[in-house]
Amino acid sequence: MKKTQVALAALALMASTAVLADGVQVYGSADGSVISGGGTTAFDGGGGYTTSLIGFRGSEDLGGGLKASFNLETAANLGNGAGGGSGGSGGNAGLFNRAANVTLGNEAVGLTMGNTFSVAVASMFGGATGGAGDNVNVPAVVRMFGGVPGVVVHTGGTLVDNAASAFDTLSISGFFIPEALTLRVSAGGLTLKAQTRVRANSTTAGAEASGYRAVSISGSADAVNWAFGAQESSGLTALGLGDEYKTTFVSANTKIGDIGLNGAYARNSGLVSGSTYMVGASYPLSEAASIGAIYARGLAGDNQTSVNLKYSLSKSTVAYATLSKFAIDGGTTNYSNTNNGGLAGVTQAISAGISHSF
Repeated sequence: MKKTQVALAALALMASTAVLADGVQVYGSADGSVISGGGTTAFDGGGGYTTSLIGFRGSEDLGGGLKASFNLETAANLGNGAGGGSGGSGGNAGLFNRAANVTLGNEAVGLTMGNTFSVAVASMFGGATGGAGDNVNVPAVVRMFGGVPGVVVHTGGTLVDNAASAFDTLSISGFFIPEALTLRVSAGGLTLKAQTRVRANSTTAGAEASGYRAVSISGSADAVNWAFGAQESSGLTALGLGDEYKTTFVSANTKIGDIGLNGAYARNSGLVSGSTYMVGASYPLSEAASIGAIYARGLAGDNQTSVNLKYSLSKSTVAYATLSKFAIDGGTTNYSNTNNGGLAGVTQAISAGISHSF
């Protein structure tokens, strides 16, 4: 606890000086909501519409179109003021659990080194989650990828050839890939991103971590924004943790009049196996208000239906309300929203809150 307080104090000092530095920007969001379901009410300080976070980024022009840049970003919890693992950061440890990287590149090519958002998950968010919030988007994407969106860490126990049992002995790093190299190439209206984790083949603190590789290609055609790609683990079999996992996916979004439409499909194999999909739509009710809905179909009939209503109080402040339902075909097991302030094991949850970005 003391180390966390010291780290956060250092973060505050950095913020006070960073705003004065040339080319450095301090940014973030503060999101708090009350969520209720299953007879329990909880405070969600991690993010209902936008993940609570604070970040620092900046760049330097090196001449000839070449730039060097950096990004440091950490999750925050408005419930108790602590740093957090919300918004898909999962098991990533350390202060800057959402991003800690440096980039060298130009408009055509760039190389990023360090903890970075998964290029596969980024494509899913960009193509299939319009009009909703993080308490809708995060669990939907987890369902799309069979609960294995990133690096897998084995912490002991016996891995059984069954997804439910596997999650008892595996923890997931989330959407942020540590020790990553990420290459971006843009040409002819297309963007290619390739990502790999550089890891040592050793055990650290009793946990064995997998490698990770992902690739995505994105572009636009006839008012349709699209992306497709793949992600896979490496090292699970060699470490005795079971099958590798692989995912191929495609996502897209477009607008027909005022209606925004989006969708995605994924095929998972290996550690978790099966096809998943999600579809969504959004519609402006007025200049300030809009409504969005999303349906996500996970493995073994694990599904989620969510409706989100938001009202823009200003360019940076949004009031919102979300209703989500979770179910498994023909079963009684309750599935929880994975980004809900600790509320678990519910079949239905409703939340309302305020999000401010800066």
